[in-house]
Amino acid sequence: MRRKGNSAREGTARGTGPRLLLHLGPGVRQAIEVDEVYFVEAAGDDSRVRTRAARPLQDVRPMGELARLLAPHGFVRTHRNYLVNPARVSEVRRRPERQDWELRLDPPVNAVLPVSRSRLRALWSAFGEE
Repeated sequence: MRRKGNSAREGTARGTGPRLLLHLGPGVRQAIEVDEVYFVEAAGDDSRVRTRAARPLQDVRPMGELARLLAPHGFVRTHRNYLVNPARVSEVRRRPERQDWELRLDPPVNAVLPVSRSRLRALWSAFGEE
């Protein structure tokens, strides 16, 4: 639920939540709402930021740097290659015939991402469980 207030953005399509400034390239920055981010994927030295849009946004910074920026907003590292917004997780399940876990994200993304056993406790904590 979003708070309403007297801001310059009130009444526009954009919300009033916290924003993240993506570094798309030299001299190019794009502000997005943090709650629009479903997950971040490591892509070599860069990061792919997945929102509800069909195409991910490519940030030129490594995922570790985005993890530091997004941790205060509840994002959890679930695998060495993935940083997830728990508010966008619809299901966590054990993978069939395996010891490890995976999660499914809300529509329209519907991505299924691995959860490494070493990071499972952090995911449970994000949901208030231990």
